[in-house]
Amino acid sequence: MELGIISDEVSLDLEEAFTEGKALGFNKYEIRCFDDFEYRVPYFKPGRVERLYEKVASKEIEVTALTPGTFKIELGETEKLKVEMEETLPQTCELAVRLGAPKIIVFGFMRGGGGTMEAAIEQLKRAAQIVHSYNLELSIENEPGSFLDTGVNTAEAMQALAGKGIGVNWDPANAITSGEAAYPVGYDAVKPYINNIHIKDSFPLPGGKWENRLIGDGGMNWIGQFKALLKDKPVPFMTLETHVFPVLEATREDLRRYRIFLDAIRAIETGA
Repeated sequence: MELGIISDEVSLDLEEAFTEGKALGFNKYEIRCFDDFEYRVPYFKPGRVERLYEKVASKEIEVTALTPGTFKIELGETEKLKVEMEETLPQTCELAVRLGAPKIIVFGFMRGGGGTMEAAIEQLKRAAQIVHSYNLELSIENEPGSFLDTGVNTAEAMQALAGKGIGVNWDPANAITSGEAAYPVGYDAVKPYINNIHIKDSFPLPGGKWENRLIGDGGMNWIGQFKALLKDKPVPFMTLETHVFPVLEATREDLRRYRIFLDAIRAIETGA
């Protein structure tokens, strides 16, 4: 399986992200933020979209997904929901079409402030209709504190949402911090719905908090998960989401560890 990366896990600077990313061997990029974490898809500084398009058109990079951060809100935040559903999501879809990105990654609404899983599902159905109208796929990321937090809960929601062009952005580390044995329990539940994968590690802390770690330093059984992914191949590539600072140095180390893990798995399987 090929490995991609979220561009701002290399650098927030657009040019540096792709220059350093190329040096690390990446050509598949998920796009989230440039310049600052406040400038998130689709709300970039002037000129950024045009430069992105130039890199896509020249085949220097391939954009695998856009992640605008929509629906990481409570269902009761009606004004925010209106903006995200009627402005942010459609603009993100328009950008995805221009960049040739097939997927839009969203979240599944936060549990705080009331609301129900059923209500969250209804809003996600609305989002899916918008995304499908642009001939794109919707990918819902499991997120701690949201209705779709663990693999089991996400799979339950997907049974009501399941349809062509809608799937799950499986983030095992997020499932770990949600109190689940992400592999094998969460993975086995969500496997039929996976259409994107994020790789990072995390360690749960008291009070529902957590700390992101380099892969192998957190609570995630990445050896088991990688072995299953290589066997099952639910998607053709995975996406590195380091989430540890400083990002470039941490990404270099995560990439080194990723290769060690995969080499170890292959050696075990071949008896080498």
